[in-house]
Amino acid sequence: MAYTVKKWGNDTQGVSDEIQVEDGKINLETDLQLVGRDYYGYGEAIAQNFVDLLENFAQGQPTTPILGQIWYDEPNGVFKFYDGNVWTPFSANIRTIVVQNSDGNTLHNLTVIYDSVGGNTVPICVFSADEEFTMDISPAHNPTVSFRTDWNGGDTTAPKNTIYKGLNLKDGMKMHGIATQAQYADLAELYASDAEYTPGTVLKIGGEAEVTQTSEALCMEVFGVVSSNPAYLMNSAMQGTSVPVALEGRVPVRVIGEVKKGQRLVASETPGVARGVTKFEHAEGDDWFRMVGRALEDKTTLGEGLVEAVVGAK
Repeated sequence: MAYTVKKWGNDTQGVSDEIQVEDGKINLETDLQLVGRDYYGYGEAIAQNFVDLLENFAQGQPTTPILGQIWYDEPNGVFKFYDGNVWTPFSANIRTIVVQNSDGNTLHNLTVIYDSVGGNTVPICVFSADEEFTMDISPAHNPTVSFRTDWNGGDTTAPKNTIYKGLNLKDGMKMHGIATQAQYADLAELYASDAEYTPGTVLKIGGEAEVTQTSEALCMEVFGVVSSNPAYLMNSAMQGTSVPVALEGRVPVRVIGEVKKGQRLVASETPGVARGVTKFEHAEGDDWFRMVGRALEDKTTLGEGLVEAVVGAK
């Protein structure tokens, strides 16, 4: 005589559905094997059911799920539940994944926080304890292709796959909070430039774009210095060729000739390079608005080099 099992998968009026399990047969209306009375070999079916439940059906997406069923999506490393229509990830899943460096040898552990969007798992931020590195985009080395695709919007070119030490946010996301300190030491803003310039290059307003490198000694149009690592970057969404110009703070500056700590810097005849003011220029008090900044260290060589300087100070 068949027996009846109740399930609530399609309940609309507070009444459960029923599954009829016939004698001597296995019922496969769900993802478990429901064993009928007097079925020969029932032990194997029951054992398999136990394993499937322990694994949360990790062998693949269940084909006949019922309401409330939990599935471990093994390729993506996340738990999902069946809401009666679709598989929905548990919100804010946290997962540790291993990715390979583009050098083909080094492995990196990343902590990834996922969220559920439209029934899909989407990584929203990544934490790395390692120094900056670029991921190998080969699926053979990094099976978590969905992580890279979701993270980069399908773009697998550098620096999209670059992971920085610390917290990395998904493209397009912004972080809101109260800053109490910054690692770097200058305030910078992006300006349109007529070329790419190396950090420390002295700039003036002019040229085919907004800024260009200085080209004469004691340039009256001197504006700022190309920053290497700004503590705060304004106008960061600017498109096209641009450079971060340090407006306040301390920043490495390209300097030619000897410089004493505290000496004021002005544009030199070498394009984009500063020099120290001479004693004569200092005595004459020549237009201090020509000043690039003040050196914070000595430079004893005659050729070009980088000198830590404070800009925006007289």
